[in-house]
Amino acid sequence: MSINDHILELKNVSQAYGSVNQRFVAIEDLNLIIDEGEFVTLLGPSGCGKSTLLRIAAGLQQPSGGMVLYRDNPLLGVNPHNAIVFQTFVLFPWLTAQQNIEVVLKTRGIPPKPRIARAIELLGLVGLGGFENAYPSELSGGMRQKVGFARAMATEPELLCMDEPFSSLDVLSA
Repeated sequence: MSINDHILELKNVSQAYGSVNQRFVAIEDLNLIIDEGEFVTLLGPSGCGKSTLLRIAAGLQQPSGGMVLYRDNPLLGVNPHNAIVFQTFVLFPWLTAQQNIEVVLKTRGIPPKPRIARAIELLGLVGLGGFENAYPSELSGGMRQKVGFARAMATEPELLCMDEPFSSLDVLSA
């Protein structure tokens, strides 16, 4: 295995919240390596640091200790090769389902025609064909979560982090 096979490496990562008197340690000295093609699952009770770890891996949060490497380079800021699906739907309420997907493609410089085609394709893939013009307030919780999935897949990320993404979906969809 070459050194470039490591997509993500966490070295002695720690995350503590609060002050010295009221300190809560969510993660302590965690080491983790994720290689290409691997599926990794984090299991644990509520409050044990799973969501915190995903935010750190995505570059949405800097750890209070340790180092995060993405393809052997220090991760400073948001990882552009990563997508994350949160446990609650994080959609722009003023944008339609299609526009919520297009927005990530627009930030990547994708021209309008292929951007629209990709968004429509992904909505069909997650079972929401025909709901392109629906606003999040017009969709059920499970449907909103599916838009979140489609948006995460739109950029074809190297690393896809999912934080309890199936909690809003019905049994058959999950």
